Order: sequence, then C-alpha cells, then structure tokens
Amino acid sequence: MTLKQLEYALALQKHGSYGRVAKHMGVSQPAVSLQIQALEEELGIKLFDRSKKQVEPTTNGILFLEKAQVLLTESKHLEDFAVNLSEDVQGELCLGIIPTLSPYLLPLFADELKQRYSKIKLTIKELITEEILQGVKDGSLHGGIISTPIQLKSNLEICPIFYEKFYLYVSDKHSLFEEQDIAIEKIDQNSIWMLKEGNCFMDQVTNICSLNGKKNDELVYESNNIDALRRIVEYKGGITFVPELATLMIPADQEELLKDIKGSDKVREISLIQLKSEVRKNLLTSVVDTIKSCIPKQMLSKENKEVVKTNFIEQ
Repeated sequence: MTLKQLEYALALQKHGSYGRVAKHMGVSQPAVSLQIQALEEELGIKLFDRSKKQVEPTTNGILFLEKAQVLLTESKHLEDFAVNLSEDVQGELCLGIIPTLSPYLLPLFADELKQRYSKIKLTIKELITEEILQGVKDGSLHGGIISTPIQLKSNLEICPIFYEKFYLYVSDKHSLFEEQDIAIEKIDQNSIWMLKEGNCFMDQVTNICSLNGKKNDELVYESNNIDALRRIVEYKGGITFVPELATLMIPADQEELLKDIKGSDKVREISLIQLKSEVRKNLLTSVVDTIKSCIPKQMLSKENKEVVKTNFIEQ
C-alpha cells in the first residue's frame, strides 16, 4: 500500500470517475484503474461499486477512506513540519476565506503582511464555509477564516479573531430612511434583500430578524455578493444587511444609506479554523496577528456585543 494509491482512491471518491481523476492528477486513466485495483487486491476488500454510472465507495470503502484521509493529511503535515523546523517565519500558506469577508479583509492586511513577513507565500481561496472545512480536513488548505460560532464534529479548532458589526443599508425611497437607529421589528420582511440560502451571513440575518418564511416578491436574486445587494437597494429600493468591513468601502455619497440597528451591537464572530495538529500554526499566527493590527481596534473585543449564531453544523 502506498500513499499514492490512497491519493488515487480518495480522488475517485471525490470525482466519481476514473477519467476525471486522471485529468485532475495529470496521469492516464489506466494508471488510476490499475493502482486502485492493486490496492483493493492487497486489502482483500472492494473499495468501490463500479456497477453504476458514477463510481461510488462501498460501505467498507467509506470506512477505509475515512482513515486513509487522516493518514494522507498527516503525511502532508510531516512534510510541512520538516519545512517549518527553521526559526524563520517562512513557507507557503494556503488560506480559505468566506466570500462575504475576503473582498473587504484582504486589502486591509495583504501589504502589511508582505512587509512584515516577506518569506511567507500566501495563497487565498475564496470559498464557502463547507468547502473551507473540507479543505482544512483534507490538507488542501492550511486554515480558513470563517464566521462562527459553528458546531464541529472533527479534529478542528476555532480561534476567534475579531467581531464584525451588522449594519442596515436602506434605500432613500424606503419609509425608514430618515431614521438613524432602526428597530428590527419595524422592518417588513418583504423589503429585505438577502444572500442565497446556505450562506452563514444569510443565516445570521435570518436569526437577527427572526424570519420564518420566503420573501413574496416578483424578483428573486440569489447571490453571495454583498455589493450586488447594495446596488439593488440603491436602484430598486428596500433594505439589506452589510458587515462592518464592507462599510469602509462605501462611497461618501452613499454613506447616508447606512443605518444602525437599535439596541446592543449585533456582530458576527470572525475566526481562524485549523486542524489541532496543523504544523504551520506559526505562519497562521503571523497572519492573524497582522490582521488584528490592521482592522479597527473596536472590532477586537466582543464586550457589550451580541454574537449572532450561524446555524452551521459540520457534516
């Protein structure tokens, strides 16, 4: 049994096709098939059911591949550990950041990180929370920056970084536009523009407003883009929610559309998520420390703030 065979088997579980695995890994299809067949023969069990159009793991295959993923991830960590024995802060780091945060956070800290740690080669991938968790678990990501709290089941740990306040963005044609602090109970559900389902930000907005139904509107717009929702509010009317960092990039002539939510500040907790055994914690810590030095200081504390839950449960 080799690590390469395990890698092929895990890729087949993910892609469901020998052809797609071959294309993804840059090898021939027969090579993939032969390696997985040899692995099954050595183990004495069938890992995959090939009777269907899409290849799927058997019951035993699922159990075996769970252990194989742990082993493959740990092997990558061993390689990383050797690289990071140096006391110098250097090396490659791949970080996932959720779409409702990355466009606003990255410009704030990227230059500062380069100046402080010129030997860190940082790759940022904009991914939803579910994809980030999977990437951290399978080793394709060294860490992720997501909205928390979330319910975890695996060997992951969460390290809060900062607390980002929710604001309202209100059309100048809306009846609540003249108010500076708006009570949530005054907002008509049908006037709210929200991100598509499955997004933690959308879940938090739903929790803030205690929404329990579909919008009744002639236009349904599904997006993960907060700026796109702002444009709809500006030209079509209504209300949307924006996170604090996004407000830093709103043009001066549109700032009057920003409104506070009445009552205690409602915030989303932004955290680093990583494996407990992650060997590049020194690099991740360097990134987190840089982020903390670049964001507004009031965002570092959750004192007197209400952290809004996400409803996210790790699968």
